[in-house]
Amino acid sequence: MDTESLMGDPFSVRIKEKIMDTENICTLNFQFPDDSKSIRPGQFLMVWIPGVDEIPMSISYWEPPILGINVQPIGPATNALVTLEKGDWIGVRGPFGSHFDLDSRDALVIGGGIGMAPLRFLTNSLLKQGTHVVLLIAARTKDDLLLYDYSSSDQLEVKFATDDGSLGFKGFATDAAKEIIPEHSFDMIYACGPELMMAGLFNILQDKDIPFQFSLERYMKCGCGICGTCAMDPDGVLVCIEGPVFTKSEISRLSEFGMYSRDSTGVKKKCGH
Repeated sequence: MDTESLMGDPFSVRIKEKIMDTENICTLNFQFPDDSKSIRPGQFLMVWIPGVDEIPMSISYWEPPILGINVQPIGPATNALVTLEKGDWIGVRGPFGSHFDLDSRDALVIGGGIGMAPLRFLTNSLLKQGTHVVLLIAARTKDDLLLYDYSSSDQLEVKFATDDGSLGFKGFATDAAKEIIPEHSFDMIYACGPELMMAGLFNILQDKDIPFQFSLERYMKCGCGICGTCAMDPDGVLVCIEGPVFTKSEISRLSEFGMYSRDSTGVKKKCGH
């Protein structure tokens, strides 16, 4: 496949709606220009902010033709994105990457912080097919919890975990998961959040007979496997192509998972630093 096909056709889109989900995090909704494309939970877009940069953003909402992304101001590009308003223009390419397998009848979905973004799309997709979902939303405080409107369903149980105990379970998502898992017969566990959180979940789940899927976040420049900045040891797995969603067996082969991440130059740094 040639480079142009790999990178995908860029589109300009106008923001139709901006919703403040927390004091700092917002949802930007826009009409996706090609609603015939197969967009699946877990995939991402490359979003271009004119004059600033292009960055990967998880798809958090998809009700054709409206697509939504969540934005948390962290670096120059996301700081620019979060200041945009209804009527402003951005560029998009995609969708890219692997997606969540929805083959589940009884699922535990665990989201930490901004990691809830792709799980919103996932949760709604699971509910629409009749899956029973226990949704664990975790953050530092109650004010940081990402709370969305989900498809109306009696199949959904929502639980909270906050580091400071301001809402729900007091402690980390991993500690809450330890209490929740024995109370159910889950046939799949989905998670997205800080890599240290997911490494903790991996340690809890590796000796249990429950399949899981994790969505990883790594530094990306191209989104289509050309630049190599998202490669993970030991085999150079490209998160933008083979991920961002990985299964239990795939995660177990990534030696730097939970240990190291990489900066824009490819230099390793310890996770959480």
